[in-house]
Amino acid sequence: MLPLVHIVDDDVHVRAATSYLLASHGFPTEVYASAEEFLDQANLERGCVLLDLRMPGLDGLGTMVRLAARRVTIPTIMMTGHGDLGTAVQAMKLGAIDFIEKPYQEEQLLAAITRALDLRAQERRRTEGRSDALARTAKLSPRELQVLQGLVGGLSNKGIARRLELSPRTVEMHRARMMEDLGCGSLSEAVRIAIDAGLSPLGAKCSEPAGIRAAMLPPPGDPCPKLSTIEPVPPAEELLEGAIDCIFLLDDAWRFTYLNRNAVEKIGRGRDLRGTIIWDSFPLAIDTLGWAELHRSAAERTLGRFEFFEPDVDCWFDVNVRPVASGLQVAFRDITAERQTNVALQMSEETLRMALEATGDGAWDWNIETGKITMSGRFVQHLGYAPGELRDDIDAVRELVHADDWRVLDERLRDHLSGKSDTFACEYRFRRRDGSWCWNFDRGRVVARDALSGAPLRMVGTACDVSDRKAAEARAREALERLALAQGNSGAGTWDLDLETYRLQLCPRSLEMHGLSPDGPTELSDEQWRACLHPDDVASTREALDTAVRTKTGLSIRYRTVMGQKCKWVHGLGSLVPGSRDQAARFVGLNLDVTDSMEAECALQRMQSEIVHLSRVSAMGALATTLAHELNQPLTAITGFVGGVRRYVEAGEPNDRPSALEAIEGAERGVHYAAEIVRRLREQTSDAVPERKPDSLSATISEAVQLCGPRGKGRHGIDLEIDEAADRVVIDRIQIEQVLLNLLRNAIDVCETSGSTKQIVVSAVPFTESMALVRVSDNGGGVPDLLKDEIFKVSFTTKPQGMGLGLSICRTIVENHGGEMWVENNQSGGADFCFTVPCQ
Repeated sequence: MLPLVHIVDDDVHVRAATSYLLASHGFPTEVYASAEEFLDQANLERGCVLLDLRMPGLDGLGTMVRLAARRVTIPTIMMTGHGDLGTAVQAMKLGAIDFIEKPYQEEQLLAAITRALDLRAQERRRTEGRSDALARTAKLSPRELQVLQGLVGGLSNKGIARRLELSPRTVEMHRARMMEDLGCGSLSEAVRIAIDAGLSPLGAKCSEPAGIRAAMLPPPGDPCPKLSTIEPVPPAEELLEGAIDCIFLLDDAWRFTYLNRNAVEKIGRGRDLRGTIIWDSFPLAIDTLGWAELHRSAAERTLGRFEFFEPDVDCWFDVNVRPVASGLQVAFRDITAERQTNVALQMSEETLRMALEATGDGAWDWNIETGKITMSGRFVQHLGYAPGELRDDIDAVRELVHADDWRVLDERLRDHLSGKSDTFACEYRFRRRDGSWCWNFDRGRVVARDALSGAPLRMVGTACDVSDRKAAEARAREALERLALAQGNSGAGTWDLDLETYRLQLCPRSLEMHGLSPDGPTELSDEQWRACLHPDDVASTREALDTAVRTKTGLSIRYRTVMGQKCKWVHGLGSLVPGSRDQAARFVGLNLDVTDSMEAECALQRMQSEIVHLSRVSAMGALATTLAHELNQPLTAITGFVGGVRRYVEAGEPNDRPSALEAIEGAERGVHYAAEIVRRLREQTSDAVPERKPDSLSATISEAVQLCGPRGKGRHGIDLEIDEAADRVVIDRIQIEQVLLNLLRNAIDVCETSGSTKQIVVSAVPFTESMALVRVSDNGGGVPDLLKDEIFKVSFTTKPQGMGLGLSICRTIVENHGGEMWVENNQSGGADFCFTVPCQ
């Protein structure tokens, strides 16, 4: 579990964004809207603080003063969008470990938090080490404690014995017990525990904690020096231990005599450096700048300040050297990260310069106090001016800005200078030297403010010529206006479907087609769009769209939209626009209002149905004589059978039972036959809605032949040649019978007119995998080539009393079944009328 990060900022968006960013890196966070809330609620024993500088009420610097008054040492990182050097110095003096300007870089923020938490961990380890050391030293007897102080002072056993007026053997005995009580295995470990416990060398003044002080009281009669001889740690050494910098002392022989905790952790690397010569411990530093500066300060007894790279520990150090009575005091801090940051900054500045040169962008630097504006040479040259030709003040710039754009430019500039916006951005027209205007896009920000008043002092930014883009935008606007005009005149509208979110963009004209207000929202969800459709068209429309998306083909679908009690027909056309890495695939297209044409088409279909029905009625009228003859046959048979039975009954001959039954059965057959004839006539003249379903083609053809009556039986009759493979079809039986009946009547008429022996053949064979071919052949006079298309047109006829509707209706019926109809001449000199119907 990573340590807690406290985020204190009055801006809710900054709090949320920073918390989200840190959480993504595994840092738990607590957020506070004000400094007062933070001071009242925060657990200051955990983690570090990200503290905003400027907040209503108590600001960041005031919060740090409060923390210092409470003696709270939690690591603090100051954040601000209005930072300057003076404010940073104040924050550092109050104990901030870093100062970050908004908007911060992610790497910069994480590095600062890592440093802060490392310092907190170091402080915690020191505290824990001191507690452990105090606990261990509390176990020592007063004499053992004195022996340990002697070791801290660098005394030998004999030196300690002389100081305490004991024998060396007694000191050795106390030393052995001391090592055992401390649980140490080496002298260096024992000395480290003494230092962590705050023990001073033997004979120095000391201010031990109460626990150690009580442990140092000698028992009665013990010849131990008075407590007054055990002095407290010198205040200077306490300051060195509490310093943020790393500090060590060197004697005249270049030996380490003291290192504070920070120095031990930074350069000790697990080694006890006290008593060692610095150049032996760090041999790679010999003849470096550090080596030369230390020798100069030692020889001249002067202060020194320098930066150098120490190759032994692979770090850059900022070093301060101060001569002291015993040698040199060296304070240093690790500036490796700062050096790397500076190098990165230099590289980024060079990259920026190269990028500006490559893109043609310019840069500017505005000293707000003096009003002086410095423009990059490339920008000045781009405007057509020679170096030095433009005045370098804000009034000169104002003179070159288009009068219509200055108000917006000035307003946005004032907003940024007052802190209302994080960055300045504005597009405006700038006059070139030749008098023409170029569109310029400026971006910039304040980079320096007064430490006390916060007033802006300096602002820098970039300038980019966007004239080409503005011209393209103007052309696009004109094109959109023309498109809107065309849509209004043509009744067409546009649509754009995002295939990732299935959200649909409709233009105002398309919104109207869907029963929506043209001034309403232009984006619809999938559910909102489907709610606009007629319930009967939702499934088919969505299926057509999904199929077009899946197959990556064009879309063409007609559907109804609901507009109150009325419906509107819409014809949607579209095509797929493939997606890219940054944009999802889309379907774009046009919507056409086809309500008028669809209503006309429906009216035409109704008229065609009526004409087909009238054609059937007319055909039945033409067959009235035939049907009357057909009905006379069974009626005559019925009359005979019934009359015979009556005579048997009247004659009183009940014994001839078989003959009576035979007569009754014959009469029943006649009734059924007559009923079948009537049924066929009723079906042919009915106005029922066409219904296509699986049926037998052979049965349909046979029934049509029977409807021809005696005319179809004259001379040699009509031959049928039906392939079983073509028998099962999907048709409306009544309509196909009507087609066959019409073709058979025409064939019979042609054969009777020509006087030839009638040879009519009706055949059916498979045509394709999904279609069957029906052929009605005769041996009449055939059809001239010029009339092969004409005979299927409305009103064309070759009969004196014909209406010219029969073949036209036949072709319409066949095409409505998904088939085709045509005519061709055969080898016998007659004609073959062919049509196809779908197979089951």
